[in-house]
Parts: sequence; C-alpha cells; structure tokens
Amino acid sequence: MWHRVRQFGRALTARVGSEEQALAAHVLPVPAAELFRRMPRQYQRHSLDLLHALRQRGQDTPELLAAALLHDVAKAEGVRLWHRVATVLLQALCPAWLGRLASPDPASWRYPFWLQLHHPQRGAELAAAAGCAPATVELIRYHQRTEQTDLPSPLDGWLAALRAVDDS
Repeated sequence: MWHRVRQFGRALTARVGSEEQALAAHVLPVPAAELFRRMPRQYQRHSLDLLHALRQRGQDTPELLAAALLHDVAKAEGVRLWHRVATVLLQALCPAWLGRLASPDPASWRYPFWLQLHHPQRGAELAAAAGCAPATVELIRYHQRTEQTDLPSPLDGWLAALRAVDDS
C-alpha cells in the first residue's frame, strides 16, 4: 500500500529537466523521441527513473534503455492519474469489474481502463511505428507479462533487468 502512496505522490510532483529531455532524445529515434515528449510528465519521470536505475546497474544497451523510456507510452493516449488510481483499486477489490469496464474503443470513456490493462501491446505497436529496434518493441510488449516468456538471449536478461527496475 505504501508503495502506491509513494507512486501517487511522485506522480503529483513529477519534474523533468531539459537535460533529461535531451538524454531521451539522444537514446530514442526521432519519431520515438516525439512519443516520449507527448507523454505526461509523471510517465516521463517514471521512465527516466528506470533508465537511470538501469544505468546504475551497469545496463547500457540502447534497445533496453529505449524500452525503459517507452514502456508506458501507450498510457499517454488518455490514461490520467484518476484512471490509474481507479484501476489499482479495482484490481485489488474486484478485478472482474475492471475487465468488464475496459473497452477497446478509443472513442469510449472506458478506453483508458483498457489501455491500463493492455498498454504493453499498444506501446509495442507505437514503438514499432516510431522506428524503434525490434528488441525494444519486444521488451515493451512483454514488460508486464507474469507468465514465462521464451525470449532468446540477450532479450531475456534485458527483460529481467527492465522488470526489476520497474517493480522497485
């Protein structure tokens, strides 16, 4: 519970400086950097925090760092803070309601709930369309899967590293 409270507080106070924007632009292909710039500040901050954590752990693979920056990019299509809070509460209290509430129709008010549940797949599509490397796309696609993924090496290790920093 305290983890979620801290996340909420960080989302409200998120800041991203021009140097970090430049870092993201350096790591990402130009169209993907535009995707990053369109993300709300709290998602940018979270993604940059992951990038920094990966670097502190000795990870400097460009595909992995790009995946860290864009792993939540689909949420920029309409997921607001209140959607995130409602999703966390519904997942904890009644996950079946969340599944029924979510709608894949982008014109629906229920679409942000669908994005919360399916953002890895949608994010992978956006990253691929923005010219990201296939490895980056696959890391985004699988970053929240809990079942066994049979990704080849080194993707399996990169995915484990991404999950480790995203879960902390």
